[in-house]
Amino acid sequence: MDDYMVIDTPTVINPPNGTNYFNKNTASIQNEDTAKLTNGPGQIVDEGVSIFTNIVTQNIGTMGAIWSKDSETWDLSQKQQISAWMNFGPPANSSLVNGEGLAFVLQNDNRGTKAIGTGLQGLGVYGYDLTHLPRVGTPNPPSPESTVQTAVKNSVAIEFDTNLNKAGEEMYPTYLHYEKLGIDLGKSNQHYTSNAFDSDIDKAGTSGTGILPDSFLGLKLSDNKNWGHIAFSLPGNVNSYENIFTNAPTTYTNLNISTGISLFHSNAKVANLIDDIDYFGRSVNWHHVTITWTPDENLLAGTLSYIYNDKDEHGIDNTNKTTDNTFKRIESSVKVPMNTFDVHNGNYNVRWGFTGANSSLGQLDADGKKTNSEKVADKYVKLETLPDSPNPIANSSITDNTLNKTITDQSTDNNVNSGDSVDLNYEIKHAEDNNKTSDSKILPDSQKPSWKDIVAAIQIPDMETYLDFRQEDSPNTPGQKRIGYIEYQDGTQDDLLISDVSLTSGQAESTSTRVDINSRLVTKKLSKDLDNADNKITNIKIFGTAINKDLKDHLVQKAPAYFNGSNAIISTSSPEFNIRYEKNWSLMAKGLEENYTLRFQQDNPNITLPIELSYNPEQKFVPGDELIVDINIDNEKKIESKINVTGNDTTEKIEIPINETIFDSASDFWNTFSLEKNNPHRIEITVTDKDSKVSNNVQFFVEVIPDKTLRVDASKSISFKNINYSSKADYIHRQDDGYVKVTSRNNPWQLRTRVVKPLTKSNDNEQFVGSLLYIDDDQRSALDDSPTLIEEDNHSYSEETVKTISDTWKDDTGVILKQTGLNEAGQYVGTLEWSLADADIN
Repeated sequence: MDDYMVIDTPTVINPPNGTNYFNKNTASIQNEDTAKLTNGPGQIVDEGVSIFTNIVTQNIGTMGAIWSKDSETWDLSQKQQISAWMNFGPPANSSLVNGEGLAFVLQNDNRGTKAIGTGLQGLGVYGYDLTHLPRVGTPNPPSPESTVQTAVKNSVAIEFDTNLNKAGEEMYPTYLHYEKLGIDLGKSNQHYTSNAFDSDIDKAGTSGTGILPDSFLGLKLSDNKNWGHIAFSLPGNVNSYENIFTNAPTTYTNLNISTGISLFHSNAKVANLIDDIDYFGRSVNWHHVTITWTPDENLLAGTLSYIYNDKDEHGIDNTNKTTDNTFKRIESSVKVPMNTFDVHNGNYNVRWGFTGANSSLGQLDADGKKTNSEKVADKYVKLETLPDSPNPIANSSITDNTLNKTITDQSTDNNVNSGDSVDLNYEIKHAEDNNKTSDSKILPDSQKPSWKDIVAAIQIPDMETYLDFRQEDSPNTPGQKRIGYIEYQDGTQDDLLISDVSLTSGQAESTSTRVDINSRLVTKKLSKDLDNADNKITNIKIFGTAINKDLKDHLVQKAPAYFNGSNAIISTSSPEFNIRYEKNWSLMAKGLEENYTLRFQQDNPNITLPIELSYNPEQKFVPGDELIVDINIDNEKKIESKINVTGNDTTEKIEIPINETIFDSASDFWNTFSLEKNNPHRIEITVTDKDSKVSNNVQFFVEVIPDKTLRVDASKSISFKNINYSSKADYIHRQDDGYVKVTSRNNPWQLRTRVVKPLTKSNDNEQFVGSLLYIDDDQRSALDDSPTLIEEDNHSYSEETVKTISDTWKDDTGVILKQTGLNEAGQYVGTLEWSLADADIN
């Protein structure tokens, strides 16, 4: 870091209405790649001037700035990119502990490396919103014009703000300096900041739009309670600041403050900046950010963009963009006018760097009481890549040589089998092949310097429990065994040997729990640099064998791979892949029913065939696993269907729908299930699981019948009225009618009835003297044991039609009982049978 960056004594600018008490740069370089931007809370300075007056400068935290050297500027006329790690401290749920934040800044301030802004909400880059309240006289509030004078000039910033400095939301004015009179006359010459840069309280009916796109006064966020936000701003532009308060919050008016300054933020995003938890439940102390500048072709503007949390501390790419704020990837960009930087005469070089500030201790609250906190969190930045260094690219994949497939992060099928030959592949490139037209002023990445002195450090995932090295004879060194190789663009190779492997112990994530494993780290320095001439691309291959002796699948998590050059560092990670467990059992299928009926050419035909699957020996099914169902109808029609496992029991019941949708057309369906051919039809089904286990053959039979309906329904009983022993009545009428109805479709019919059992006294088998009759307007028939035609219908209805025969019966029609002699006392019971027959009369 000493080679590229400098920490300088600041040139402090006083505002026109007082003294700038933010006057120290507390940044320090910690080691070769890390800078600390703050230095604790600072100290309260008590300058005893006399027995009558005591000048006190409050604890106002510390701030710092670190800038690029003159030889390491940022060329705005070219695409530039840096990457860094940032640390904001542990979560303490306290604005004093976790505030304030840091900023990445591009600047062309004439102070150069001595440029600095103000502390606290100023983050070391913004202006000082000083309000001076004299003991006697008119308060001297800040204005945008006075505030901007103390900011870093000609600049753009990406702020990573851990504190919500928002008036009216538990934020109070912060005292910075005052003169305390020895005699009891109160305070005089009070200096404070309104602590309101994030306020969105607009002044009297106006709302500015700022000078950057999507720019709003303060923070207009749906969720701003998550310990942080990221936004773009122009610290040195007077239009970035605006007076707020038409009706100041009570905590402000109590201190005679009726105005304050807020800041325009562009593309503000909620972000968890303090220490976090990643998707594996591991602590995240350092947050990675990639910052890119892309100039327009006309060099009148450029796009500044960032990606925050784009990878974790192990170098594994983070793709979590969900609404879940846990270790969330956040990205945004903004178009910045080139005149922001006041560059002239074709010189587009500006300075770049980081500023930061933490919170104060001993701060006074709205009641003038000191708040208590024991510590504040310092802000750190660790550089990874620099502008004008190469922009290399790394990709990774896994090749399953046994199954002849390649697995990447985008693959939907990432399964390999235990025992498969698998290779880990890494491709590193000097840059994207993005050559511009010859008249372009913007040089492509490919024309950046060579990537030098590259050392590959590749962690082998789940070694050796689930992946083992596979060795082969080296073609380069006879008699030598190698576990892989590095191949350059000209075809030459460096062998990877067992001696290039070291053991590292640690923890990794399995599908559900964290498990201890031994991993292997392959470390090798490349014999060639990468450039845009002879060696644009280099490929690394490591031989392996998948191992899974468990009784369940094993998900192999990503493992990082680093490629560390002297002038650029890049990382990637192997894709996740799933090693299936070995299955030494068979899949069995059983049909739960066998025979089915299908009406020919009925609407929406469907047959559902239930099958029960099981393994021998017994194993549980895995929800979501895909089953392939092969359907064979009469050995003439073969169809393949797919079904997913839904349960996790030792048996799995599936239902196979045989309907029009799995055929080419409705006519294809009925040609297959015809009335004349192969009737009943035989359906044979086999099921194949995801491990290619094929079940036994299950058979079903489907009989296709004409598309007709014919059905008779009758009540269980018809009762007749009681008569006296001496009654000589000829006809005995029904006491209740009961019912008889016929349901038909596409089927003329004839309804008949016969006496199955005559009316007989239940206790002595004495028959009733008389007979049953059926009487209607057209007939009068005695009913005996021969079927008697009751009614017929020669219509063929296209819809199901119900005709209730008994609805036409009257007291003296329908089923009537005729008495032909005297009957003994008792109850007589007999049986009638109703029969319905096909009667295509036409």
